[in-house]
Amino acid sequence: MDLLIIKHLKKKKSIKLSKQQQQLFIQLLADLLSNGFTIQESLAFMKKSRSISKSAIDSLINVMERGDPLHSNLAGLGFKTTVITQIEFAQTHGDVAGTLKKIKEHMKIVDKQQQNFYKVISYPVLLLLFLTVVLISIRQVLLPQLMANGTIQVENIGIQFIQKSPYYIVTFLVSLVILSLLVRGYLSKKTFFQRALLVSKIPFLGNLYREYNSAFFALEWGKLFSQGLEIKAVIQLMQVTEQRSLMSELAEMIEEQSMLGHTFYEQLPKFSFFSPELSLIIQQGQVKGNLGKELILYSELCWQRFFKRMEKLIQWIQPVIFLVVAFLVVSIYAAMLLPIYGGMEEFL
Repeated sequence: MDLLIIKHLKKKKSIKLSKQQQQLFIQLLADLLSNGFTIQESLAFMKKSRSISKSAIDSLINVMERGDPLHSNLAGLGFKTTVITQIEFAQTHGDVAGTLKKIKEHMKIVDKQQQNFYKVISYPVLLLLFLTVVLISIRQVLLPQLMANGTIQVENIGIQFIQKSPYYIVTFLVSLVILSLLVRGYLSKKTFFQRALLVSKIPFLGNLYREYNSAFFALEWGKLFSQGLEIKAVIQLMQVTEQRSLMSELAEMIEEQSMLGHTFYEQLPKFSFFSPELSLIIQQGQVKGNLGKELILYSELCWQRFFKRMEKLIQWIQPVIFLVVAFLVVSIYAAMLLPIYGGMEEFL
């Protein structure tokens, strides 16, 4: 019995798709829906073409045959909550193919930026590793010889720094791991809303987070308003999303405040994880009667600003790391050579 359970868990775990497979699934589904296929027909086509993992497609087909919506099993395939929520809303407002194309575009941009980020930090990280090896080699090989010849003194600050450098490195790495675990544990006890408030207050990262949230919510709200839904209906849809998220918690708070007489756009400035102009866009859109279109346009603007800021941040990372590397190089030279020069002066 235990062996059967273990095999079942392993099989269930293997259903999760890689990032590349997720992108391919979104792209194929968007293309097939755009060409007149239904979701069921699209899944059947993917199964026959073997472009996506058979076990993953079978699980989605079983979900659809039970009468459940497509998004209800995407979490088990490894899709993020934001992607699942977008697809869930798309099935409400009807523009599933358009939403999938947007998701595909954003996935490609994020993937490209991740690759650029790895390229930017790869060389500086290799330099840091090389310097660490050099520092340890100096400590283990060169220092004992110089100390045996009496060229340098053990009491020198630079020599003590080199001798204790492995302990500094280990202490730094351990502290970094412990800090990451503490932060992760602290955030896990918070609600999505509380996490959003905390992240929005972090310098630099907070601005990016506000742009992302503004773009995401403006796009989803814009599509729903374009279908003729009222604000009350949109809030109710946000609440009944299957995935517990910032959207569902935010909807509950907005509904509570609405019952006290506060309008939708009046509440948004109180949430620090939104850009200040979002409430103005909603207020003006309600007056003009083009709320859906204006929110969609504003979403595109926010996405452009978000990705531009990401690119600038990536461009700044490499110079900062190089400055750290340069400082370490100078420190090692100073710690090594100054005591040697001091010993030579005493000898002369």
